[in-house]
Amino acid sequence: MHRFSPYASFALALAATACLTAPAFASTATTEFASSVASYSASTVSNPNGSIGQFATSEGGYAIDPFFPPYPQAASDSYPAVLTTVKSGGSLTLKFPTADRATGAYLGIYSSVGLINVNSTVGGPPQAASSGTITLSTPSEAVVSVSADGTNFVALNQGNPIIFDNPTNAYITVDDTIVSSGGYTFVSPQPAAPGVTPQLAAATPFMGNVSEFAGKTESQILSLLGNTAGGTWISPSSLSATGLSTIQFVRFTVPTGDTAFINAAALSDEPPVVAPEPAALGLLLIPAIGLLATKRRSTVRPGR
Repeated sequence: MHRFSPYASFALALAATACLTAPAFASTATTEFASSVASYSASTVSNPNGSIGQFATSEGGYAIDPFFPPYPQAASDSYPAVLTTVKSGGSLTLKFPTADRATGAYLGIYSSVGLINVNSTVGGPPQAASSGTITLSTPSEAVVSVSADGTNFVALNQGNPIIFDNPTNAYITVDDTIVSSGGYTFVSPQPAAPGVTPQLAAATPFMGNVSEFAGKTESQILSLLGNTAGGTWISPSSLSATGLSTIQFVRFTVPTGDTAFINAAALSDEPPVVAPEPAALGLLLIPAIGLLATKRRSTVRPGR
């Protein structure tokens, strides 16, 4: 099993071996990203603007995918940080461009989360570690509160911290391989094979969980994500329970001893992506098998 670290310890080595210009992300009409910072605690929040707008699609010259998340960087690094860092006891409040209805809405948070442990050989495609050994880059957590007016906030999850533990993804066409450099074995994230136009993921709610990625190849992971950008999404029932008719603000308050990394926040009324269960897939195949059998019978010649 190889271990891949997405952080600055080898960021410069990555950047020296590849270069990527990411196209602009086009969000769906029913999904919008937080567009401004309403407030933050200056002593505990770094790069507050790193959390507004569309989620990052590249980092250090590499495409962001489930194996290579955006990561926080110190001011001394060669590349600007693409994330907001909220330290222990800190608070960050983001504002959406419009007041969206709370009923039927999904709230999504993209953070610095990627699959670290991969079972693959150098030169081959990445595959997530098996169940029980799957490891993430440090998931963020925060108490998440929402508001219609920016003054009166209602905490979600009964005021308990919410863990942002679903990987962030940017592309649905990838050409990744396992490489070894500088003592590290890691995924070399590329958006697509040479000559193939990169296809960006959609900011559609993904309602899966990290355990579902265990043991899957990269193509299976992208299938599980359903062409979405992943992220941790909060269900409409949780938002409706607040009693708010609209939502325009979201606040992240980090518990003592923790640190949160916020790449982007989104509100969407798109239907969620939920991967079919294996049994359900089997049921879907039955009609197709029946049609093939019928077709075959209809082509059998008399007397044979």
